[in-house]
Amino acid sequence: MILDRQQREVVALSIQETADRHDWLIYAVNVRTNHVHVVAGGSVAPEEILSSFKANATRAMRQTGSWAGDYRPWSAGGSKRYLWSEDSVRRAIEYVNNQDHHS
Repeated sequence: MILDRQQREVVALSIQETADRHDWLIYAVNVRTNHVHVVAGGSVAPEEILSSFKANATRAMRQTGSWAGDYRPWSAGGSKRYLWSEDSVRRAIEYVNNQDHHS
């Protein structure tokens, strides 16, 4: 699955809208052509945040007509790391922000 520019924009907006709706913080987001990096925080487990981001991004792409498939575009699982220190959060943000935003 390769996300085109429109799909990447829809996914990025959906992630921010999902976070806003749940009062989660987005520290960094980088929607790539074949995967997504997000550093987020909230009062729930990372598994719930990841699941919500995936479900709402799929819904948003379907609503905008940029995803017509019957299946979900996301792979099973995904990284759900807990970041326990300010330094680990900073390093994760730097990693996400220093990725090439075009691939």
